[in-house]
Amino acid sequence: MLSDWHIGAGTGQHGRISRKVLRDEEHHLPFIPAKSLNGVWRDGCEIAARALDADADPDGPGVWHSWVEYLFGYQPTFPGAEASDAPAAPARHPRPAALRYLGPLRFPGDLGQAIAGNPRLRDAVTFVKPGVAHDPVTGAARDDMLRFDEMARGGMTLEGTAELSDELSEEQLGCARALLWAGARLVEGIGAKRRRGSGRCRLDLGGAGLPPSSGDLAHWTANPVSPPAPERPPTPDSSERREAGDGWESAVLHMTLETPLLAYERTVGNLVQGRDHAPGWMLLGPVLRRLDSSAAAAAARCGDLVVTPATPQVDGVRGHPVPRVFDRKKDETENVYLNRMVEGIPNGDAFKRVRKGYVSGSANVAVETPGFVLRMHNTIEDELQRPTEALGGVYVYQALAPGTVLVAEVRIRRGILETGWWKRLNGRWRLGRSRKDDYGLVSVTAEPSEPAPQSASVMSGDRLRVWLLSDVLVRDDRLAPSDDPADFARLLERAFATAGADGVELKPIMQERDRRPSSYEIARTDSWHRGWRLPRPVLLGFAAGGCLTFEMTAGRVGADVLAEVERSGIGERRGEGFGQIRVNDPILVNRLPGNASESVERPPRPTVRRLATVDPGHAGARLIEAAAWRAEIWRLAEERAAQPDEVLGPLEELSATRLNALRRLFVHLDEESEQLKARITRLTKRWKAPKATAAICALLADGDVWEKLKFSDQDGLCLTVDGPEVLPRELRAEALRSLLTACLAAHTRSLAARTRSKAHSEEADG
Repeated sequence: MLSDWHIGAGTGQHGRISRKVLRDEEHHLPFIPAKSLNGVWRDGCEIAARALDADADPDGPGVWHSWVEYLFGYQPTFPGAEASDAPAAPARHPRPAALRYLGPLRFPGDLGQAIAGNPRLRDAVTFVKPGVAHDPVTGAARDDMLRFDEMARGGMTLEGTAELSDELSEEQLGCARALLWAGARLVEGIGAKRRRGSGRCRLDLGGAGLPPSSGDLAHWTANPVSPPAPERPPTPDSSERREAGDGWESAVLHMTLETPLLAYERTVGNLVQGRDHAPGWMLLGPVLRRLDSSAAAAAARCGDLVVTPATPQVDGVRGHPVPRVFDRKKDETENVYLNRMVEGIPNGDAFKRVRKGYVSGSANVAVETPGFVLRMHNTIEDELQRPTEALGGVYVYQALAPGTVLVAEVRIRRGILETGWWKRLNGRWRLGRSRKDDYGLVSVTAEPSEPAPQSASVMSGDRLRVWLLSDVLVRDDRLAPSDDPADFARLLERAFATAGADGVELKPIMQERDRRPSSYEIARTDSWHRGWRLPRPVLLGFAAGGCLTFEMTAGRVGADVLAEVERSGIGERRGEGFGQIRVNDPILVNRLPGNASESVERPPRPTVRRLATVDPGHAGARLIEAAAWRAEIWRLAEERAAQPDEVLGPLEELSATRLNALRRLFVHLDEESEQLKARITRLTKRWKAPKATAAICALLADGDVWEKLKFSDQDGLCLTVDGPEVLPRELRAEALRSLLTACLAAHTRSLAARTRSKAHSEEADG
């Protein structure tokens, strides 16, 4: 960053800052989102492609324009974006970008972690810049238009990583590198107000083949090759379906979010809301691609492979959606929960239903809710260079916070895949919306798991309490989506019959007077099929967390049958995580224990080492620590200015004119001691104030300004190894100027106040 820059968070601080800088959630430091970089980089590549395609066919796009679309994806055409007399562009399916980012651009190396541990260093990364709006007619400042914008300091270097698909040949990879390098050379600014000097930057590329040599660059620009054609949707193939054995194999996936995860739920205005978990239909595609087996795909279609939703980790295990029969006491600081399915409605206390959160299923019930982040983005119209409503304008993403740990389970019947299949699921995944840039980067660790303990068998006349661990898709007799518990009961009867328990009959038990044996809601799922590039049908069903109670009027269900139904699921699209249930779970049939507040021990902050001159980010660390020192110098100078006589000696001997003459020495404070003493002698030889002259000479030439300032926390404001040695030497003159300026200003104000007070006293006496 060659100048100060601002990428806004879309918020301010009332009474202090009009626009705040976007900061990350881990270190609370400014960063450059990959979306912002992607936009200016694409503009640069489009300019380069337009120049390289100058000799191409004017009636069609050139090969370099095709490379822009391959690297950055298709840009859709909106109404009004083209001239009215221009021919309508043919409809095209959206194409994902081949250039993908591994998160935003951040401070390099250990610099971010070193700054985050000290609030004063963290504050020194930014500063507040005042501004005003001018009247275009008069040229004067407008009334009530003063603003204060937070700016990130220029001179910092931020680093990030991007990757290209491995499907490119050597010739295609050379063209891609040439275009990306040419576009990077044309990136001159980023962020707000970049046409007024802010956000000036230089984008440098590294890695294999970058930057390209002059010979390679000339070769690829003169002999371009076309990018790969869009991938066609794979054709389902069931020819390699394998016979399954007895039992199930399962693997647990621990998914740590490196960047926010946006699992789309719904859009409200310009707010795109994400789910608090990753649905199974979002995970099925990545699982099948990594297993790379037509047998696994065939198993998913027939229900022999199940991918459960990835829910937040609670007490070290996969969390389950909180049962809808849980109520919480209103207006209570401590969370006291009640299971209405067992305990009924208490008299005198006000409770409300718990609708969000996850539980571990252990004896000590604790409902935990994952954290979210809000990120504001905009879409810039090329001609106006501003966000416009036709292109989407300003929008907000609500996504799961980075650092959240999600846990999912992959189950497959024995014998379908070879031993150790779960090892292929390790690695980095990209999930959810906007996964090419700032969202959806997930680190996955897979490990085999043992089957869960079987539930107790259920006899005729007993009750079945069904807890929905995921959405369940149910159809009625006319094959329409249903939310009738009677249809759910028939679906459950068929599932028991398939598992080996024929003749089971269930009767739904609805609302009772004092208890709530059945409590459920309806869920709607809107999704997009990436392979087909078409919207999926809207799915309606019973929402996760619902609880339904049935009475078994006939038949018997053994423990092995219950375990089989719980593992395979019920209803439609079980391979995508729908239909996961738990029957007669202890958390539903027992009273909840008293919930004592538990103290959560935070892990100690890791020890931060100082950066050496060879470490990445050393130059930025020097910039930040110098800014922190300057802020601390000015703060201490203001404190010492409360008693200027202790700093400059008896100032009563000097007039205001002689005190202001000391400012002539400001530009010479970095000279040698003897040379500075000579200048002070020439300046004060006619003052006839030996005490004040001696005090000034001792302070400027012989004294220790850091001792005068009482600057004792020098090591705490250093980020570099050589900082404690370099900074006192480099900032000594600046510290003297700050101390002199503060003391002289304080003395002048005090002298003026005494003069006014004396004048008022004389007027009163007269």
